[in-house]
Amino acid sequence: MIKDTVAVEAKGKRTSGFVCGTLALVRTFGPHLEGATHLEKTLAHSWLTYFSTRLFHCASLEALGSCLHHINKELENRAFLCGFTLTIADVVLFLTLHPFVTTWSFMHKEQHQNLSRWFKTVQNDGRFSATHSPVQFSRTALYGGSVRVH
Repeated sequence: MIKDTVAVEAKGKRTSGFVCGTLALVRTFGPHLEGATHLEKTLAHSWLTYFSTRLFHCASLEALGSCLHHINKELENRAFLCGFTLTIADVVLFLTLHPFVTTWSFMHKEQHQNLSRWFKTVQNDGRFSATHSPVQFSRTALYGGSVRVH
């Protein structure tokens, strides 16, 4: 029987499971991404669990829509999933959603305004802009110059 699990070995320690494996990699290679406070760390763990138990297992468009609605609502008063700094939860969600968001219509993006705002913020991070194609969120790209106010 093949199990659908993630196994990670970091610094001689073997960990299995998506959440534990992801956190082991973060603690080894980028501990700042786990969160700066106990609350941020707890929220990051919670979001990783949500992704692995709900978002990654959406069997229908309705289920995916429900997950996206939940995430959109949670981003209502926050810049990032765990507060005001980028965490591993944001990285995982961005990498998961990027292939889908690239195909969204402007109407779909407007239906998920908070998620779209969050996505736009994360995609502007240099670590992602170098490897992932940008998604346009404005209906019209007016020009690339600076803004002038009259």
